[in-house]
Amino acid sequence: MKNSIMRNFLNISGGTFITMFIGVITTPIITRLVEPDAYGSLSLFNMYASIGMLVLGLGFDQALLRYFYAEDTIEYKSLLFQKCLKYPLFFTITLFIILLIIWKITGHSFFNISFGIFVIFFLQVIGLIFNRLFFLLLRLQSKTKDYSILNILAKIIYVTFAFGLITTFKDNDYLLLIIATVVSNIVVTAVVIWKEKQFWINKYSMKSSNTIEMNKLFHYGIPFIFSYGITTLFQSIDKISLSYYCSIKDVGIFSSAMALVNIFAIIQTSFNTLWAPMAIEHYEKNPEDRTFYFKGNQIITITMFVFGCGLILCKDIFALLLGEKYRLASYILPFLIFNPIMYTISETTVIGISFAKKSKYNIYVALIACLCNFIGNTLLIPMLGVRGAAISTGVSYIIFFTARTLISNKFFYIDYKLKKFYFLTSIFLLYATYNTFNSSDILTLFGFLLILVIIYFLYQSTIKEVIKYLMYNLFKLSKQN
Repeated sequence: MKNSIMRNFLNISGGTFITMFIGVITTPIITRLVEPDAYGSLSLFNMYASIGMLVLGLGFDQALLRYFYAEDTIEYKSLLFQKCLKYPLFFTITLFIILLIIWKITGHSFFNISFGIFVIFFLQVIGLIFNRLFFLLLRLQSKTKDYSILNILAKIIYVTFAFGLITTFKDNDYLLLIIATVVSNIVVTAVVIWKEKQFWINKYSMKSSNTIEMNKLFHYGIPFIFSYGITTLFQSIDKISLSYYCSIKDVGIFSSAMALVNIFAIIQTSFNTLWAPMAIEHYEKNPEDRTFYFKGNQIITITMFVFGCGLILCKDIFALLLGEKYRLASYILPFLIFNPIMYTISETTVIGISFAKKSKYNIYVALIACLCNFIGNTLLIPMLGVRGAAISTGVSYIIFFTARTLISNKFFYIDYKLKKFYFLTSIFLLYATYNTFNSSDILTLFGFLLILVIIYFLYQSTIKEVIKYLMYNLFKLSKQN
């Protein structure tokens, strides 16, 4: 099992690293070709499309994840998948037709956008629904190599179209970036749909001993509409507030800093892709075991904080890559790092809500975090601008982690050693604060080394166990060779 986990992790990590490498090379070029306003408009388009997908998806992606391992037959899984895909598509297409009819009758556009953007937006939402469910299928079947290759393909297509369109037309940069985004999503989604055709081409008798009741899927999935919507609002309040209090240019700078934080994707995406299906499957087989989840939590805590420190240490170097217009991004990066750190670690502590099928509690978590971020942005952005948005977002993610963990432990208690976790978080918070208002200097390096020492003393037993496991496998591999 350990070897299987390691193999899948390396497959996804490798794909994510290549995707990240492409992004590191191409993002600075794109930011030099387009103005921050265009980058900000693209960010808002992606944000609203994600909200549309999450709401209109009816939470059925989570229902597919939760019930996928209930029966181990292709007939059952195919039927479950088709039901989870059919209803979101029906609601999305129906809403599009209704809005289109209203537009034609009244002659008024929605949200002051053109008809072309309206159509492109719904194409993207439909494509994202397909993409989310079919890519989830790859994760659930541990097809990590296919998952990685398709993500790399999506990045290559986006970069190719973005460069080609921007250098050819040199006008309406935001529209060209949107077109490149939609095209890359549609092409890759079409490929994965064909690869997983056995799940939607009805060639099975669909006779399953485990009947799939739609009311169970709706009961589990519907609360995710609200929690997804609120969570996405929580994740987007900083950009919305910046566009209200400041300008689209500031949204672009903020988004460029988030692009730097996405360097974390090599760990965050790899872990999150594997963890949820793995945790659900392990619970179905060993419902009383808690050691598995505790060890996963300790390992990802160490990993995320170490890489977070490294990213802050190199913040000025990364910001130079974006160009002079985006220099401010280096000062807002330290607090934005709390986003991937807290979210990824909380994926290991929120499992109790999923195991108990109490999906409605995700709404409470999202509401708490969203309210805190709204208050923080309202107070800090007028005083500190983009720095204020970053600080508010970072602190809100700490609250997000806390709410997830406390509620989850009510249903499936695990002692995660939270005292040492919050001690480490407090030190990291001070480190991020200093680097938000100062360029990298000798104190930045000293703080980096200090945090590494603290991590070692707090988690030395886990670190030694991981090193021992890696050394054993390296020795075993060298002996075989």
